Amino acid sequence: MHGGPAHLRDGSAPSRTSARLVGRERERGLMDDLLVAGRDGGAALLLWGEPGIGKTALLDYAAEQARQAQQDVRPQDAPQLLRARGIETETVLPFATLGDLLMPLSSRFRELPGAQRAALEACLALSGGGTDQARGNPYAACLGALNVLAAVGEEHPVVVLVDDLHWVDPSSQRVLLFIARRLAGERIALALCSREDHGESGTHHTVPTVRLGGLAPDECAALLRAAGHETAPAVLAELVRIGGGNPLALHEIAAGLTPEQARGEQPLLDPPSLGLSLERAWSARIDGLPDPARRALVMLAASRSGEAGALRKALEAVGLTLEALAPAEQDGLIRSTADGLDFHHPVLRPLILGRAPLAHRFAAFRALASVSTGPLHAWYLAAASAGPDERAAAALAEAAEEGRRRNAFQESALAWRRAAELTPDPAVRAGRLHHAASDALLSGSPSGPQWCEEALRITPDPAMRADIEALLGRMYTWKGEPARAHALLVDAADAVRASDPPRACALLAEAVVPARLDGNVPAAVRVAEQSLALSSQTGRDRWYSLTVLGASLVLAGRTTEGVAMLTAADRHGTGGDVVRDQQVYAVAGQAWSRVEEYARGRRLLNTAVDSARRHGAVGVLGFTLAVRAELETRIGQWASACGDATEALRWAEELGQRTSISYTLYCLARLDALRGDRVECEDHVARARRECGTYGIGCQEFHMTAALGLAAFAHGDYEAAVDQLEQTSALAQAQGIGNPEAVPFAADLAEAHLRAGNTARAAEVLDRLEERAQATGLASSLAAAARCRGLLADTPEEAEACFERALAAHRRTTGPFDRARTRLCEAEVLRRHRHPAAARAPLTDALACFERLGAVPWARRAAAELAAFGGMPASGPAMGGVLDRLTPQEFQVSRAVARGLNNTEAAASLFVSRKTVEAHLTRIYRKLQVRSRTDLTRLLTAADLLE
Repeated sequence: MHGGPAHLRDGSAPSRTSARLVGRERERGLMDDLLVAGRDGGAALLLWGEPGIGKTALLDYAAEQARQAQQDVRPQDAPQLLRARGIETETVLPFATLGDLLMPLSSRFRELPGAQRAALEACLALSGGGTDQARGNPYAACLGALNVLAAVGEEHPVVVLVDDLHWVDPSSQRVLLFIARRLAGERIALALCSREDHGESGTHHTVPTVRLGGLAPDECAALLRAAGHETAPAVLAELVRIGGGNPLALHEIAAGLTPEQARGEQPLLDPPSLGLSLERAWSARIDGLPDPARRALVMLAASRSGEAGALRKALEAVGLTLEALAPAEQDGLIRSTADGLDFHHPVLRPLILGRAPLAHRFAAFRALASVSTGPLHAWYLAAASAGPDERAAAALAEAAEEGRRRNAFQESALAWRRAAELTPDPAVRAGRLHHAASDALLSGSPSGPQWCEEALRITPDPAMRADIEALLGRMYTWKGEPARAHALLVDAADAVRASDPPRACALLAEAVVPARLDGNVPAAVRVAEQSLALSSQTGRDRWYSLTVLGASLVLAGRTTEGVAMLTAADRHGTGGDVVRDQQVYAVAGQAWSRVEEYARGRRLLNTAVDSARRHGAVGVLGFTLAVRAELETRIGQWASACGDATEALRWAEELGQRTSISYTLYCLARLDALRGDRVECEDHVARARRECGTYGIGCQEFHMTAALGLAAFAHGDYEAAVDQLEQTSALAQAQGIGNPEAVPFAADLAEAHLRAGNTARAAEVLDRLEERAQATGLASSLAAAARCRGLLADTPEEAEACFERALAAHRRTTGPFDRARTRLCEAEVLRRHRHPAAARAPLTDALACFERLGAVPWARRAAAELAAFGGMPASGPAMGGVLDRLTPQEFQVSRAVARGLNNTEAAASLFVSRKTVEAHLTRIYRKLQVRSRTDLTRLLTAADLLE
């Protein structure tokens, strides 16, 4: 075990106790609160700060409190303590830290669903795990780990303490952070510690964090007194200044003071930084050791495991023994651990390696390689290589393949990268860099583009270059650089168009999505047409080309041609599988929804989402859920849309997909605008601009200005609505968006101008909307145009004819909100023409719909109109309907259960624990006042949320 002292409830004592912890009252209170929250329903906390600041001491405090609780409470409430720490030399060993935490609980693995158990056991090298599905399903392992801890938590609370997160291997980090984000409802308290200089910036966005600063001067004095160091007040102030209140620095510097310096009779050294001060002090101590001890320290510094047995064999290989390290241990440079030996301070390992002669370092690495196997052997061989070395490169390539089999994609990416550095043959090196970049994409690492660029510089092979550029284009697309992705993919296709048409076809099809995301619809149509021209008559490539061309034509407003292409794609069949082609299914589903074939589009999206959940293929799940959320918003299923969009944003954030983050924030902002939450809408837009605006996502402002304009319109701020929606209109024309239903803004702009008194401009906008509605034949646009004509009509008869046309168009499609808007406008016109009795029915109809949807400002307008001529608003259900009582995640759980999944299956599909599903179900039943799954299924079926 590398996890240190406390793994089980009867574990041994920690390395420090709370008696050694000075100050930190606030932080100790937070740790106490964390333990209570973990006992009552789950909590996580990340402590971060510079080395030596006291993070480990706070974990020791939490461990001591947990052990004290074991004695003070009933057995079923006694917490189980699990503790582990990252080890710098083991960051390349996949799932090393996770194994330290979970192996004591391995008897629980048999309780997991089959896919989770297989994935988790493969990660921990307890089984082969070599199937394609296991390699592609890292999230099954994450969920399996969560469910193991949750199962223990059902019997008694669990306290998980992980130190040195910055040295935890990336695969274990991913699992730990996955767990930390999903502890609601579990009896688990999770505390993580990380160093400031390893920048856990992504972590800070998803896990509650506390930054540890330096101790106050009086606390520093108390700390030094407790350690037996007495200093003059002026000396203490200088120590605090130099060390910044860092406890470890205070100990180290104070220990090196002469009595005269401590009393202030001699000046202190004034180093420019704490690191230099400590290095200077330790360098002097290292130099004072005997030569065998210094050589043995180099071996320990080179070792990726401080395990005593392996270290002893390596030392013997160079004629040394463990006894050679005794002087270093006596001098306090190294210490014994539960597993072997380790350095007293993190700075010592790089300091010793950096000061050692090159020959000594290489000798140490060769000795360690001779006594090691597997990935460790490969990494030691690589470290002992001064230049290209195919033997070491091949060993690392094998280690990378092993990492892939265990879903450890970040470790495999690093192994491929180092293998490429050692590979003498440029062609083989380029292939290994391609593998490294591919695994980097799967792991969420930002290094992939750099490695692709490096590979392109060394390979002239057209096929290899095309494959690398396809991968690079995909990375740029989802990382928020669609223009760059499009240009790269088109250039790559041009390079192989004559020699390799199938590859060119695939590259051009891949270039369509970034062109659309960049707001360049004509380019999307053009490359899609070129892709189709190069496609075969059978096979997946033609289905892909037909789909992206159909979707692009629909977006351009050439709906008849687009529908023909989409229909041909459906007849042709996929020629592939829904897991691999999830992005294509999402594009097709979105396209069908934009020609008002909502049922057809939802079937495709449901298929893609269900398959992604079943197989753990979450790479494009965020985008797919966001597309479905946009469709659900259009057809009036706003609670469902909110659930999908909220989950989509979580996946986009976890995977670092800026493009999906931008699109999902638009979906949420539009839903906020419809519901009348202008502040939340503006917050979502501001966040999108802040986090994604610098990435060059061309379609972003088209979406965001439309949402802001709708929010302003809903609150009667027509001048602001005009300002935003005129920008939307200009962007739509500039980007070639000819489909008025892609983002339905035109009717909002026309009505805003009309209500602001700009009748002439309202008529111009309406003329353009009518032209587009006629050209596309879309019922919603025809209805919106007729509604606006009714508002502009001069006579009651003309207005009545317009509203009749609008309602006839509404009957051809599904859109309750738009129909209610038409009924509200009809009633307003009738009242203006002094026909109050005739206005009552459309007003009552509109009000009921707005209340059911939760469209607050629209309901207020309808109620005000009804009251204006003495009518009373009809009583109905609570604003928003019964399903709006659910949180987004409760809604997702209710939908999974209503589809017939049991609790375990629902948990697996939503990537949460079974206990979380059970807790949500309890609240769902209470909120919806249902008593069984059958009642819940009936309710969701009646709301048209199940197929």
